Amino acid sequence: MNRLQGRVAFITGAGSGIGRACAIRFAAEGARVVIAEVDGEKGEQAFRDVENATPNHALAVTTDVTDEASIEAALEEGVEKFGKIDLLINCAGGSLASDASVTDVDMSVWSHTIDLDLKGPFLCCRFGIPHLKRAGGGAIVNFTSVVALKGAFPGHVYSAAKGGIISLTQSLAGRYWRDNIRANAIAPGIVLSERVGERLGVDPAAPREQQIAAAMEQNNRLVDSRHPFGYGMPEDIADIALFLASDESRMVNGAVIPAEGGASFY
Repeated sequence: MNRLQGRVAFITGAGSGIGRACAIRFAAEGARVVIAEVDGEKGEQAFRDVENATPNHALAVTTDVTDEASIEAALEEGVEKFGKIDLLINCAGGSLASDASVTDVDMSVWSHTIDLDLKGPFLCCRFGIPHLKRAGGGAIVNFTSVVALKGAFPGHVYSAAKGGIISLTQSLAGRYWRDNIRANAIAPGIVLSERVGERLGVDPAAPREQQIAAAMEQNNRLVDSRHPFGYGMPEDIADIALFLASDESRMVNGAVIPAEGGASFY
């Protein structure tokens, strides 16, 4: 239960979905967590969820990952509260239902998606890495997607952004190992977060197995009936992030971990 004892994690998008699951999981393993969330109400709820389970382990800071000043201020607030930042978990992101093929998509989708899904993690690394260096090293976990590993996704802007995350992560790994910083990425399949579950019509109050079964019945062309392990819950991905953030993965750097049940391979 102490795999992250003494660590401080700055987790973006931590008000819901994978980010919230990471905050709860990391705190349970001893880390202090900065819940960096653009929606202040969701951030406060996630803060209460963490504190109820592990008191004095969390801080909620309203943070817009597309805004440089907001990121800098949130990081500084985290350091003021907990003394350092040595884990950077870039969960904030998402796709738009209006995303489409390159010849059809409205360019407003480009601006929104690239800013949130690629520029956001880039800026968090830009301002977060100096804190990791001052802490003597640490780990970065970025989030790409199965859509960056196969060509069957109709939303070309989101695919481009998540493909960029792979290259960014590899570049970070190749540069900042000198500072005792590792950088890896996770490529989830279909994760039944609040947003995705609602889009798929899955009942969030249903047990885990029922939610996954309901999603699988749709036979999505990204993750279909051949990939029963390609559907999961935010907690499934949080477990992978925990491994990448901990010393257990000290020999893993520059990797992209597919968490999509083999959907990009068969």
